[in-house]
Amino acid sequence: MKKDSRGYSVYGFRAMMIIVALTFSLQINAQNRGVEKVKRVVRCTVDFVDYVLNDVDTAYVQGNKYNLTIMPEYSLGYEHYRFGTTDGTGQCIDIAPDNRGVATFNVGWRWLIVGYSVDLHGGRALTEFNTSLYSTRFALDLFYRKSGEGYKIRNLSGFYNGEKPLQEYNNNLDGFAVEQIGIGLHYAFNKRFSYAAAYGQSTIQRASAGSFILGADYNQQKFTFNHDNIDPLIANQLQDILKFRNARYNDFSISLGYGYNWVFAKNFLAGMSFEPEISYKKTTLEYADNKSLQDNINLDFTTRAALVYNNSRYYAGASFESHSYLYDRNSMYIRNGFGLLEVYAGFFFWRR
Repeated sequence: MKKDSRGYSVYGFRAMMIIVALTFSLQINAQNRGVEKVKRVVRCTVDFVDYVLNDVDTAYVQGNKYNLTIMPEYSLGYEHYRFGTTDGTGQCIDIAPDNRGVATFNVGWRWLIVGYSVDLHGGRALTEFNTSLYSTRFALDLFYRKSGEGYKIRNLSGFYNGEKPLQEYNNNLDGFAVEQIGIGLHYAFNKRFSYAAAYGQSTIQRASAGSFILGADYNQQKFTFNHDNIDPLIANQLQDILKFRNARYNDFSISLGYGYNWVFAKNFLAGMSFEPEISYKKTTLEYADNKSLQDNINLDFTTRAALVYNNSRYYAGASFESHSYLYDRNSMYIRNGFGLLEVYAGFFFWRR
């Protein structure tokens, strides 16, 4: 047997190297098979989720033929708050900031869209996240908002300057702050109706259809109201029940509403949905010298509307979404809400 100068078998060494190479090759092949298996699992999972989210009657709804979309948009948001009494004084304070315009550049994959936004107005400290994800049968709403600047008293009722009623006031209100967080899931029963066609751009409604909609929502809201910063003319007349420092409530709601997509011309759609919600609120009102806890049942509302043109490659449109929350107790009430108007245009690419 041939040996090298150190006495080792050359053929044995070669055999050993061949075994090592084969072992390494088998490991690489096994890893590749493992990677391919993971890819298949991920692909099947994505296809299954896509099917569940977009199970439709194809005679009424056309699925998206592309994977990706680019969509610039302009959005205008509003919010308002009303605190009032239900006794004979009828006092009411309307509070709202200036409307806020935002430009956003969005990139979407199928039914998921993410974007980067720029506040066009600026000058107001605001932390905000607000998005809705739409498939053909589901709508998922997520929002977070925190702000303590830019609020103004817009209207008054039950306050007087001598004998003259104070109404349109429009003065800055320092010491008013808001923090809100919420999540909602809504489901359309009818396969002929598509949420995404009206509000998500990822499908096309080919024939008019409507559907009952079932929803479940949770939101937590907190208002800080430093009435010491109000004009003394108003503060001296303010009823004690409205002199809370903090108001906080946890809101759990179930809704049953109806949505309709009207196809009034080829590639054109007008959509509308209205969803009243029966809500259970656990409320805490903190005053300077005490705290009030109360549970009660109220009505909230979610409303959507849209106008869309979509020829399966290019699209443009506008949509509006509004959320209203109501809180009532024996001697006072809180009304608050926010909405978002969006105007957009975009196109699809990377055919499936």
